[in-house]
Amino acid sequence: MEPIIDALTLTASEARELLENDAITSEQLVKAYLTQIEAHNHKGMNLNALISVAPEQDLLERARALDHERRSGLLRSELHGIPFIAKDVFVTHPALGMPTTAGNPCFATAKAKRTAPMIQHLLDAGMILLGKSNLTEFCGLKEPMNTTGWSPAGGQTQSPYIFGGLEEDEKLIGHSSATGSSSGTAAGVAAGFAPLGIGTECVGSVITPANRAALYALKAGLDAINTEGCFKYADCLDCIGGMAKSVNDLNLLVSAMMQRPRVFDVSGGLSGLRIGFLDPTIWKIREELCRWPNDTRDQMETEYWKAKDRIAGCGAIVSEANDLSSPLEVFDFQDQSPFYEIAFYQLANIFFPAWFSEFAESEVHSVKDIVKYNESHADICLPPKLPKQSELHELVVNSRTEAHAKATKTEMLKRAHENLEKQFQSCDIIVAYADSSLCQYSSAAGLPIACMPLATVRYSEHNERPFGLCAVAKSEHLLLRFMAAYEAIFPPRPLPRPLLVSAHG
Repeated sequence: MEPIIDALTLTASEARELLENDAITSEQLVKAYLTQIEAHNHKGMNLNALISVAPEQDLLERARALDHERRSGLLRSELHGIPFIAKDVFVTHPALGMPTTAGNPCFATAKAKRTAPMIQHLLDAGMILLGKSNLTEFCGLKEPMNTTGWSPAGGQTQSPYIFGGLEEDEKLIGHSSATGSSSGTAAGVAAGFAPLGIGTECVGSVITPANRAALYALKAGLDAINTEGCFKYADCLDCIGGMAKSVNDLNLLVSAMMQRPRVFDVSGGLSGLRIGFLDPTIWKIREELCRWPNDTRDQMETEYWKAKDRIAGCGAIVSEANDLSSPLEVFDFQDQSPFYEIAFYQLANIFFPAWFSEFAESEVHSVKDIVKYNESHADICLPPKLPKQSELHELVVNSRTEAHAKATKTEMLKRAHENLEKQFQSCDIIVAYADSSLCQYSSAAGLPIACMPLATVRYSEHNERPFGLCAVAKSEHLLLRFMAAYEAIFPPRPLPRPLLVSAHG
């Protein structure tokens, strides 16, 4: 008799224990996740969380081989036989049966020369790549204010927490949005498509969608994880992050991605940790990005201050972080964003060329080719509601100079570190809403940032969505210790009601 596997709630750590006790097999795990994907990726809730899924027969054969290794006493790692999904920005060899699109179908027929080294490392560690997840097309660089979580290759990613999906005329990161750009990874893990997921972040692209999916997530610091074979914007901005349903799971995944010989020791609790809380009335999402009807802000502020008090009551040295200036001021470069200025230069001159070189065969070989492809496939790539591609046109023009990009990068790093150091004199960890702009500091300084679920906010008669805290520190280790202590004293993460209704009626 097949064991009952609840894909929606099962953690990787629980699956690992079941595998160790011969209660389940990796083959049974894969079947359970494929059943959930079939039920809700393009049917059921139509989450569009995955752009591609590996061929079922290939997945089952790999799972059986890993089960055989386990029975023979060969365990490649602590994540042996555990499935995962990854954002569709990592090249994967055609042998894996999934294209690499970065969200645009112009790459659907392209043949990658290799699998990204970090992904290959996880496969060598015995993990099973089930599918590649949807995203905001090209991680958000196509047209300002394009809908987050949408790509012509994967459609609109939907949040598993929202009845009725993305609302008409929703703001960029409004309450009904899955946000982005790693939207499919977050939605997929929350919906039970896999216990673990991988995303990438330039500015908030891991933390924001993970927050909306009630997940524990950690974007590692700059260069902590190998980004070769990954679509990225800039050498000083792009980092890789993991998402999971528990801190133990996240520790396992991040440690594996960092190629550590063992997981981080997250013991120690909150005792002695100096934690600075930013003022939520200042550090919040602006109205032009998200509507705040009725008492939504009040709901969140109440939970935020309660969380601060609970953390203080468990041994942490808590204070209000008043020494960190607003990123709107710090990163205002004569009305230009340093993130954009650096990314546009490096993407046009370094990282798009590097991306094209990852493919042995491709329909497109330049940004100009992508622009032309989009125009000739406008019904899919430039639909009526999203008809423009001004940022791609800007990349073609390529007007920024190397000197400008270098000077901007130097000044951005200087401002970020100067401001953060002021705050770090009085605290070890800086905490804010995950719905805030703190991620700009972690991006500019190359520091790790984490998020953890807190509660849900009811924003309409029928819908509520998760929200949580984010935290910045100087090391992944410190953040994981904080998260482990946090998880131990807060209620379990909220589950997606629409999927619970679907499963149980």
